[in-house]
Amino acid sequence: MVNACQRISAWFSGARRGCESLREFRRRTGLVCVLLVLPGCVGMSNADNERFQAVVAKNVSPGMSYIAALEHLVKAGFSCDERSAAPAVNCSRTRDTVLLYSCIQRVDLMTDTQRETVVKVTPQSIRCVGL
Repeated sequence: MVNACQRISAWFSGARRGCESLREFRRRTGLVCVLLVLPGCVGMSNADNERFQAVVAKNVSPGMSYIAALEHLVKAGFSCDERSAAPAVNCSRTRDTVLLYSCIQRVDLMTDTQRETVVKVTPQSIRCVGL
């Protein structure tokens, strides 16, 4: 996040002329950096992960038909990568916010060898990234 703060500081360098003092400039730049760092943690709380796991459990479960599981996940906004010949299928969706960060929600499906039935559903922890 330091790199982002350095970029913002460079971007604000033109504003330094308009500030009454260097102290005012640093205060404004520091405030922007704090606002960018704090939202990076949103979406990674236990409550957020529990809600995500509940959404996954509502849409797919072991024993469900593979086609029905894909249809439910796509309807919930996920995109699934089923190009691999392996029984593992990875699905993910991105959640963007107005606070300049995005969160990626992933769920891994394990199917039988014929890809007819879902054997195991594994929701991954939510990952969020900011500027």
